[in-house]
Amino acid sequence: MAAELTTPASRRRRRLPEETRHTIVGAVVLAVLAVLFVLSAGRGSGVIGSYTVTARFPSAEGIYVDSLVRLAGVEVGRVTGMSYDSATQRTALTLEIGPGVELPQDSIAIVTSEGMLGGRFIRLEPGGSLDLLADGDSIEYTQGSIQFEDLLARIIVTVEQRRRARRAAEDAASGPAEPRQPQGTGP
Repeated sequence: MAAELTTPASRRRRRLPEETRHTIVGAVVLAVLAVLFVLSAGRGSGVIGSYTVTARFPSAEGIYVDSLVRLAGVEVGRVTGMSYDSATQRTALTLEIGPGVELPQDSIAIVTSEGMLGGRFIRLEPGGSLDLLADGDSIEYTQGSIQFEDLLARIIVTVEQRRRARRAAEDAASGPAEPRQPQGTGP
């Protein structure tokens, strides 16, 4: 305190009134929030030079707005819209494709995953047409997602059918034998 008393008045800090400090802090917080809002709103507006196409899938499970769109393993866009098309009874996805990516009109869009447990994305396979997709066009050839449970059920059914066929072939090769009794049933 003694140092404050000996300091000349010109070097003393003047403190802002408390109300003014609160007003300044509030204004800074509002400015930061406004900048964050503008940045987040601008994210969905698209990249200059990009174009959008629509693709309709029988099933797009695991795909969400902002899911990746890849071509040859490289990210070339994002899913920007998703809706149910009751006329075709399919999921309509709006894909934003980055600038400089040229896709033939007969390209294929496939819902796929990064692995057994990985996230899903849209994989584009270019076609052979000389005509290119333009802004607002649709990708006609699509393949929906395959559910892991459905795939597992198909594998189990196939294995069971082969087991029965092998057993029938073994029984036929061994000649006439006494009929087998179903397991679990007794006399």
